[in-house]
Amino acid sequence: MITRRQILGQTTAGAAIAGMWPGVPAAFAADTKPYNNPPPDVGPLIPADQQALTRFMGLRYGVFIHWNPATVAGKEISWSREREIPSAEYDQLYKRFNPVDFNADAWVRMLKEVGFRYLTFVPKHHDGFAMWDTKTSDYSIMNTPFGRDIVKEISVACKKHKMAFCLYYSIADFYHPDCIGANHANGMYLGPKGYELPAGVKPDFDRYVTYMKMQLKELSQNYGPVTAWWFDGGWMRDWTHERGVDLLNYMRMLQRDTIVDHRVGCAYNGRVYLPTWFPTDKDYVGDFAVLEVDMPRFNRDIPWEYTTPANGRSYCWTAGPYLDQDVWVDNFVKSACGDGNYLLGISAPANGRFEPALVDKLARANLWLERHGESLFETRGGPFKRTSGYGATCKGKRVYLHVFDQKLTTVKLPPLPAKIVACSMLHGDKVSFTQAADGITVTIDPNAMESPSTIVILDLDRSAEALAPVGDVPLNRGVKATSSNVDPATDGFACDGNMRTAWRAEPGTKQPWIEFDLGAEKTIGRAILFEGAYEGELANIHRYQVDVRAKDTDAWKRIDDVKTWGFDTSEEEDFYEWPVSVFKPEMRFTPVSARYVRVKILRMVAPPVIHSFEIYER
Repeated sequence: MITRRQILGQTTAGAAIAGMWPGVPAAFAADTKPYNNPPPDVGPLIPADQQALTRFMGLRYGVFIHWNPATVAGKEISWSREREIPSAEYDQLYKRFNPVDFNADAWVRMLKEVGFRYLTFVPKHHDGFAMWDTKTSDYSIMNTPFGRDIVKEISVACKKHKMAFCLYYSIADFYHPDCIGANHANGMYLGPKGYELPAGVKPDFDRYVTYMKMQLKELSQNYGPVTAWWFDGGWMRDWTHERGVDLLNYMRMLQRDTIVDHRVGCAYNGRVYLPTWFPTDKDYVGDFAVLEVDMPRFNRDIPWEYTTPANGRSYCWTAGPYLDQDVWVDNFVKSACGDGNYLLGISAPANGRFEPALVDKLARANLWLERHGESLFETRGGPFKRTSGYGATCKGKRVYLHVFDQKLTTVKLPPLPAKIVACSMLHGDKVSFTQAADGITVTIDPNAMESPSTIVILDLDRSAEALAPVGDVPLNRGVKATSSNVDPATDGFACDGNMRTAWRAEPGTKQPWIEFDLGAEKTIGRAILFEGAYEGELANIHRYQVDVRAKDTDAWKRIDDVKTWGFDTSEEEDFYEWPVSVFKPEMRFTPVSARYVRVKILRMVAPPVIHSFEIYER
């Protein structure tokens, strides 16, 4: 079975299919404009309603529901089309979709009871199937044996239970013949279109955009208000930056205070924003970034949301166990400590009733949230930047220090330009601390350590939210650096802390390397590679290894469990066709003692440029 995790190695997340010609309005049939017309000129980007964005980011914990006829086959939504299920068979699954146990009120009531603050539902994924009563297409839930408007019922239930209602919509459409380029995604063929246009009518992407806007108008006006839109699937050549601006402005016109994710304009004229990094273009489209696969780095500059599936395999329902609920809670806590939201992906089987094992785990996760939720909801990440050992959230003058590593009973923190006036465990137990000009030390009773995080309260004499975030200084900041270059002029730029300078490998070097002398033997367990101003598929480094040694007379020893995108860097995978910075610029590995650390580039598409390589203990 092709899993969601495997698919993510080749493209981004998804949501829905589109329309059959017999169900398309007559005006579409008469419109035979030539292929590839440029989009109309667009005006300036309509800014987000900042109060709406602040409210959304304060919700922190959401549920992501991918549920459509693909569950009949127990396969991944959209991505199994043609690859696991012949497209002709996949496109007929809706004729067997009859979730007789579906009860929207019971769904939303349960989701509210287990702690979720917002719900993001998928009315249309890449496969084009509409889960609502659309007038634009016959390929919809109304033509299934079930025949009920699922989006309407969920919308009504969300209003009743005061659950924020969000929608995911795929710009890509495997089914609609006017969505040119959707069916070839990063080397994969997802099957032919679901139907043919009438004789003499050529595919027209502008006509598809008109169709898409009609669907979005239905969803916005008939099912709203919609708190946030999760757009996806903008990998087509014709989905340009300008089209993204135009669509975001259109959504603002439909509902002024709605907010939109950054994948609405994700093509950027061919430069696709992929799952684990933040947009760096100053004029990127969207209000918040959506990220997958690997835990994003701390980022207070761009609002963001991290999503993973509850079963670790697929956002759609597939048979098999769920992850331990502590994994979900850990993701939630670390997202909040990074200043982001967490969106947990779940689904129901084809009968429409969530599995008891899933509901039980969600309830168990909520037991922890009920006790510790004040440290997460309506907070900001920081002022301490998250490491692999600890993170922090804050609200007003209060800092919630989250210690992830249960062995880390003595936590050394960077200095803060504020005075700590009180310190305690979240639930009142005593904890000691010292504060000096060079840092803060918090000492916790080993018997008080908890999983997935131990929470210490630090009360300050001023607003913690107003403080600039602070982080550990990299162990290799300003150290001696040498490289494979004949000319050493740029070697020190990779560790000088200045993102405007960079080490550049000399052309013609087959496997360039750069080495850092930490000055003494130190424990290291994490590193971050900043390859360039544009982190994405245009970056050059596709594969590397990290070597260490304690003395200059020792042989280099490769760190075996350095991971990129969740895969060992020694493996030969198709994923290496993507640059490292697309999926995992941050590396985590079993702590090792070393004085010398070397980064060796094994695969690249051009001489690499490293603005910074940061090495940390944890």
